[in-house]
Amino acid sequence: MFKLLKILRLFSLPVLLFLFSSTHAQIRIASPYSRFGLGDISRNNNAWNGSMGELGISIRSPYHVNMNNPASYTAFDSTSFVFEGGFISNFGTLKSAVQSDSRNYTSIGSLLFGLPVTKWWRTSIGLVPFSDVGYNVSSIQVVQGVGTVDRLYTGSGGINRFFWGNGFKIFKNLSIGINASYLFGTFTNESVAIFPDSIYFINFKVDNNTTVHDLYFDYGIQYTIPLTTNLHMTLGAVYSATTKLAARTDVLSQTFFLGADGVEHPRDTITQVTDIHGKIIIPWSTGFGISVEKTDRWMAGADFHWQNWKNYSSFGLSDSLVNSYQINVGAEFLPDPNNYYNYLKRIRYRIGFLYDNSYLDLRGHQLDEYAITAGLAMPLRGNKTALNFGIQVGTRGTTSSGLIQENYFRFIVGFSIYERWFIKRKYY
Repeated sequence: MFKLLKILRLFSLPVLLFLFSSTHAQIRIASPYSRFGLGDISRNNNAWNGSMGELGISIRSPYHVNMNNPASYTAFDSTSFVFEGGFISNFGTLKSAVQSDSRNYTSIGSLLFGLPVTKWWRTSIGLVPFSDVGYNVSSIQVVQGVGTVDRLYTGSGGINRFFWGNGFKIFKNLSIGINASYLFGTFTNESVAIFPDSIYFINFKVDNNTTVHDLYFDYGIQYTIPLTTNLHMTLGAVYSATTKLAARTDVLSQTFFLGADGVEHPRDTITQVTDIHGKIIIPWSTGFGISVEKTDRWMAGADFHWQNWKNYSSFGLSDSLVNSYQINVGAEFLPDPNNYYNYLKRIRYRIGFLYDNSYLDLRGHQLDEYAITAGLAMPLRGNKTALNFGIQVGTRGTTSSGLIQENYFRFIVGFSIYERWFIKRKYY
């Protein structure tokens, strides 16, 4: 087992970085609602957070990187190195009032590292998705005087987030932290109108490619209150200021003929504008959390997060976004960490729930999301290095007013490697 972990430690980083960068160029999501704003915003959860209702503001662990609150990095052991990574598989059904369709995909969820710097300073680096765009929607209408109009909307791409996080222990029980992130990536939105019944209207389409590259910061604080022996309560808060991201967009609109084989044949270019520079404004957000933990036995907590999405804009234009909030509840239980005769008692069992009142307000409905979560951590050596498994079963949206409801089953597989690297050897 020790040799296996050494091999993983040496070769997993370059392999996973390659896989992560490869998935950036592919569709990592299948949701019609990713057409709005920056796409589907990632909640930056690994198997640990994801199986506990995506809890993260007040929890701390020496075995996991919790980028939801950078103040939590001070929980890293002073002599250890933490490495985490994982995959997410989503099995979903898109359902309208008249039909349904299945969409499945798998992507890399996160690559995270954490290590000590000094007695009061811990640091972390990682690569995670920030937002994902992936949809393919068709709408067929019959317009008087025109005939059938087939409108197609497709999108792909997304924004990645490379971050450097730092946590500082101010006092014994008080920590603060900051994540400095570099956001980068390109997403494409395409709109097509086809007129199969008319000889007077020509098919046309508009391609919009947007590239983002800028810095983004978020901050956190945690305060731990001892209650009894091995029992403590942690209060946490996070904040991110309004950020103006530098962006560039290219727009191409053209008419085309559609061949019998379905292949598009360009006719005329109506508009072609390249290298348009502007700003995408991500509004400020804040969140609060509380958790109670008995060391190496159990933990339970709850979070509340709010964001001012009503002030979002892209190149000076607003979108169908409203203010949003999210509630997360989760718990973890470890029966007996010292029972080496019964493996099941050394497994960490997790459960949670989340409610997301999203930023999308469409046709008079502010879309919301519900999900129940569960998971476990199976120790590979001792109780610290583990394979983590999580599931999320949820629903988002509604079939009312011609909208689409998403039902999903999400399976998360991750590993957390905990190694002692910073021990000074003494020889006698």
